Amino acid sequence: MRYDPDGCEGPARNNGVNRVNGEEKTPSVHDYDDPAWGPLPVRPAALRWLLLLPLTLVFLPLWWVVWVFLAACFYCVAPVAELIVYMVPRAENGAIRMLDATLGRVPFVPLWCVTPVALAREGDTAYYRARVDRRVEKQTQSVETSRHRREYHRDLELGAHYFRGAGAGYVLRVASERGWNLHPVLRSHPRLRLRLRHNGRPRPDFRN
Repeated sequence: MRYDPDGCEGPARNNGVNRVNGEEKTPSVHDYDDPAWGPLPVRPAALRWLLLLPLTLVFLPLWWVVWVFLAACFYCVAPVAELIVYMVPRAENGAIRMLDATLGRVPFVPLWCVTPVALAREGDTAYYRARVDRRVEKQTQSVETSRHRREYHRDLELGAHYFRGAGAGYVLRVASERGWNLHPVLRSHPRLRLRLRHNGRPRPDFRN
């Protein structure tokens, strides 16, 4: 299912939301089973415990220091960007894309790190799928019961470490059934992160 920025289901505009192998691509239903959108390769247990775990413990805190420093720099520039957007409303999407192209390329948890879940559950497809199901359902209920209908309340971002055992295609399949589609401005990548936005419509009740 493709996302139309106007909030309707239909052909998506070519806005550069996604890139796979350097090419822009928005997955359709038939692309969900494409290998590029499938689960990430399972890293051997020895690699996770003997190499990646020590590297994570040593370098991840330093990575977070750099991330916080960059975030603080952008926070200082934010008032200027807000002034420009206020004077030139059409520049809003450009400012968002610029932020995404800079700080958005520095994930808070890099893909090479190992999380406690990865140490214990990597390769367990059923666990990762259940994890995705719970997260999407919880976020969907939050959107549908919220009194606020502003766009940022309808956004959901998942890093690859969250769905690596299920695959980006599975996330899109489950999310699209609950009113989620790829974000119309922020880019997604099946091996890095998914940015989703809810259409804001309540789910139909088929019990009546």
